[in-house]
Parts: sequence; structure tokens; C-alpha cells
Amino acid sequence: MLIGVFAIPYIVHGLGATGYGLLSIAFTVLGYFGLFDLGLSRATVKFVAENASPELVHKIPELVWTSLLLLLCAGSIGGLLASTLVAYAVTHTFNIPAGYIGAARLSLYLLCASLPVMLANDALRGVVEAGQRFDLVNFVKAPSSIAFYVLAAITASMGMSVPGIVALLILVRLASIAAYLGMCLHVFPVLRRGFRISRAALKPLSMFGGWIMISNITQPAFASLERFIIVSRLSVGMLAYYSAPFDLVSKALIFPASIAPTLFPYFSYQGPTGIRAVSEATSRSIKYLFVVMTPMAVLFIVFAKDILQIWLGTEYATVSAPVLQLLAVSFFLNAFAYVPYSSVQALGRPELKALLDLAGLPLYAVATWWLTQSMGIRGAALAKVGITIFDVSFLFFFAARLGAFSVTDCLTGPLRRAAGVSVLFAAVVNLVRLAHASLAVSAGLAAACCACYAIAFWLWAMDASERANVILLIRTFFAGGGALTANAPVDAR
Repeated sequence: MLIGVFAIPYIVHGLGATGYGLLSIAFTVLGYFGLFDLGLSRATVKFVAENASPELVHKIPELVWTSLLLLLCAGSIGGLLASTLVAYAVTHTFNIPAGYIGAARLSLYLLCASLPVMLANDALRGVVEAGQRFDLVNFVKAPSSIAFYVLAAITASMGMSVPGIVALLILVRLASIAAYLGMCLHVFPVLRRGFRISRAALKPLSMFGGWIMISNITQPAFASLERFIIVSRLSVGMLAYYSAPFDLVSKALIFPASIAPTLFPYFSYQGPTGIRAVSEATSRSIKYLFVVMTPMAVLFIVFAKDILQIWLGTEYATVSAPVLQLLAVSFFLNAFAYVPYSSVQALGRPELKALLDLAGLPLYAVATWWLTQSMGIRGAALAKVGITIFDVSFLFFFAARLGAFSVTDCLTGPLRRAAGVSVLFAAVVNLVRLAHASLAVSAGLAAACCACYAIAFWLWAMDASERANVILLIRTFFAGGGALTANAPVDAR
């Protein structure tokens, strides 16, 4: 992110506003290409992690190579189909100036041709994640992202066009594929025994991936449906008052989105036979999300108007403050959904989430349409809260039925204390703001409350082993991270 902050101005200056807009379109199209994954990357993580024990590791080669072949085929077919739409999209769908039509067409053709490369990159990274070697993943993912920004900034400043920048992206992905392949062979040496395709592996991969694909298709609708309804029922201008607080508070999801990829292979590795370990890791993850998400959500809710006043001005503060408050509640609840979402799929029931999405989408569409019509953008935000409660409640219900979540843990022990400390923190911060002190005084007192919350959480909500693990993690981080590196899956704690 920091490299991007410094590199993007050079890219914009080199490409110009229209050129950079064209590059943004290319990135948007690249994001939608993930639909051609067919859920196979997540299926690969699940089944590789499931068979990572010494007794079952011999099954991994046929799973990996079969999945990789399927993805290469899906990418080739998907890229060919997408390429047939390029000419129409450039001339009819996107409003592209005549002088940039050639560059736009070439850029999109390059992306279509690179689709197998993109899917293979995600699949091989998933194999490394299945071995719970997230250190190795970051050794590739971070440098490759940095390399693209740096190379794009340098070449754009030298006059390279958008198709050249897109080609650079493809080359960086090819290099990361080579690195991930080497890491796959390191984490799972059994892959060196040869390239094997198995018909027996096709059925579980395709069935699991098919349910994942349904969720992958519906998720973009859940993410942006209310925006289209706001534009159609209200106006484009009102969308800005909704999008600004949405974009602000959505950044908080980086924390649960970082937990989910680590939980999924661990839960898959444990499986139904290790359900006690899955339930324990679930409780711990929920507890840790409390300590991270509660301060952000409370500050967004209590200081919504002040934050928007400073950031965007009085008009936004007046119109968008209630939206920010509602969205803060929605994203706070949604953060906890990542945990049962991972356990339900890892324990072999991906259809539960897929069917939940299929049932929830029409309900969300109707509620958003009606509430937006009657309450404006506040109604759209309220509908977002409603569908989040619906989704989170059913996911935890499914997880409880599978044994991956214990209601008893919520009512007793450290998790109850974590929730209690969080509620107390929210109440105190709210009282601070209701005191009508100046913003500087209120902000200072809120910061003191955050410090007290962290101390209280450390003393009352975390047990001795957790405190020891945190201290070890901090020491290891400053020592260079070597002590956390291992060749076998590690305890999720």
C-alpha cells in the first residue's frame, strides 16, 4: 500500500488521466475473471490440507495436478469466450475516446490470453496456504505486488502505454507462478514424484468447487446491489453520500479477511475428527476479532459526524453520518461471519453457504428496494445491516450444528469476558461523547478508553497461554520471523 501511494502519481502522470482510467478498467475486468476459477482454488486448499497428514499425503499430487489442469482448461476456455466480447465492450460498453480504442482492445485481449496464468497463480498459492506456510506466501505476494507498482511507475514515466503495463503485470504473475511452484515442491516434496491426473479427484474437486462458485457469483451482488438501487431510485449524486462512508469503513475488513485464509486450511486439516480443535480455534478467533474490531466500530459509530466533518466537510457529515453508523454495525457483524464461513466450508458443507446466498439475495434485493424508496440512503444502509444479521446468524447456526461452534463458550469463560469488556468499552466511549466536551477532549478521552480496553482485554479475556503466545509472536517478529517457520501444519493458536 505504501509503495502504491508513492508509485500511483508517477503512473497517472505517465499514462494521463484517460490512460490511467483505462488501466483501472483493465484491473476491474481482471477482478471479474476470478469467476472462471469455478471454485477450484478453494477446493484445492480444502482437499490438500485435508490430506496433509503423513498417512494421506500420497493423495496430494493427483489433487494438485488435476486441479491445475482443470484451471488451465477453464482459463483457456474462459479467456477465449471473453475475447469474443472485447470488440463490443470497447466500442459499446465503455465510453473510451477514439484515440485509446486500440490500446483498450489490445489490453483486454492480453488479459483474456493471460487468464490461465492468473488462475494457475491462485491455485499454486492455495497449495502453499494449504500447508499453512503463509510466510512463504508473503515472500512471493508482497514482492510481486511491489515489483508491479515500481515497474509500472518507471515504465509509465518512460512513455510505456497501457498495453505495456498490462503485459508487465502478466510477466510478474508468471514469475510468481514459478516461485509458488518451487514452494509447492518444498512444502509437499511428494509432488516431485511425478505429474499425475486422477479421475477420482475430479468429482470432489468439481462438486465442492461448484458450490463455491455459486457463492463467488452471488457475492458481488451482495457487495454492490444497493449502489445500483440508489442510482435507479434516488440519484447518482446520492450514491456519493453512501459510497464515501462505505469505502471508509470497509477497510476494517482487512483483519477478518486475513484470519479467514489461515483458518480454512487448519479447519480442513482437522476435519470432523478434530472438531474439538476446530471449536476451540473458532472461539479464540471470535475473541481476537472482538479486540480488533470493537474499537474501530465504536469510534465510527460514536464519532461518525465528526469523522465525516473533518474528512469531507459539513454537507457529508449531515447526510452521511447515519449511514456511516449503520455501515459500521454491518461491517462489525460481518467480521465475525468469516469464522463460521471458513468452518462450514472446511468441514465439507459448502452447499450451506451457497444455498444461504441464493435465499438471501432476493430478500436483500426486495428489502433494499423498499427501504431505499422510503428512507433514502439510510434505508440502503439499514438493509445492509439486515442482510448481515441474516447471514451471520445462519452461518453460526450451521457451524453449531456441525460442532464447530459452541454456544456454551459464548456464555462462559474468556469469550464471555471478551464480549463483556467490549460492551463496557462501547458504553464508556458513548458517555464520553455525550458529555458534550470539545472534540479534542473527547478524542483524547476516547484514546485513553482504547488503551484501558486493551489492558482489560489482556488481563481478563486472555488466558496465560494466549498471553505467552502473543509475547512469543512479538519477540519472533522482531527477531526476524525464523522461529515461526516450519515444514508441517502448525497449531492455529
